[in-house]
Amino acid sequence: MDIDLRLLRVLVAVDEERSFTAAADRLGMSQAAVSRALAGLEREVGTSLMHRTTRRVEPTEAGTALVGTARRVIAEIDRAVAAIRGDLRVVRVGYAWAALGAHTTPVLRTWKRAHPDAPMRMVRVNGRDAGLVDGLVDVAVLRHPLERTDLDAEVVGTEARVVAMPVDHPLAERSRVRLADLVPFVVAVDRRAGTTEPALWELAGLDVPPMTETADVEEWLDLIAAGDAIGVTSEATTHHYPRPGVVFVPLADAPPIEVRVAWHRHHRHPATGRIVRAVRAAFAGPG
Repeated sequence: MDIDLRLLRVLVAVDEERSFTAAADRLGMSQAAVSRALAGLEREVGTSLMHRTTRRVEPTEAGTALVGTARRVIAEIDRAVAAIRGDLRVVRVGYAWAALGAHTTPVLRTWKRAHPDAPMRMVRVNGRDAGLVDGLVDVAVLRHPLERTDLDAEVVGTEARVVAMPVDHPLAERSRVRLADLVPFVVAVDRRAGTTEPALWELAGLDVPPMTETADVEEWLDLIAAGDAIGVTSEATTHHYPRPGVVFVPLADAPPIEVRVAWHRHHRHPATGRIVRAVRAAFAGPG
């Protein structure tokens, strides 16, 4: 099978725009040409890649699998061409929330000085793999153990846990709290990308507090600021998401969160090792 790179670019554009018209505008093609290109790719692979309706276009299971690979292939080709031309080669670092916390700006500035030809861009993608599987980023900052065999990662540091709560919460004036203190209160959790699970209390032999789900970190913070819940998170959140009406109190008896830099096993970016070292050095601090 010999697939034209142009067809992969059409697939990615249709997936991201979810519209043949918008994809055509983005690619500088006619809508009919985009439709023919996608149909040609589907003939090549022998299956449908997009569900087409009168209102929207959605990827099939096969389409979802192929578009991630297509993004990575396109990125590698573009990176090789940029290197030949001497163009800037942007490195996309994905994260679901909080980026690198207090280390975000120092890492970006240090990287910029050391690698002016390959600027680092932080990209927020609300998902457990922060866009890595779908090829949206080159490497990702993760705060979970890996759940997929096609990803690799290295632990680069740890972060203490804190409790986010409204400023008028009964525990807000404490210098620190314990897991047992949180049991009577509703805890907001992000099931897609958050790090708070019932096991945090179960492993400590405690009752699990009532929990309510949120869609992402912004909704999570809004719920807490409104006084409808509290939340357990990494200390990185205190630096990346200061929010009026929300205070962060250290959690004394919870295990720290391991921070990982992850990459796709079969599409490792050439700068991955340098990124791992840079982030690890930031967490290690001076000396």
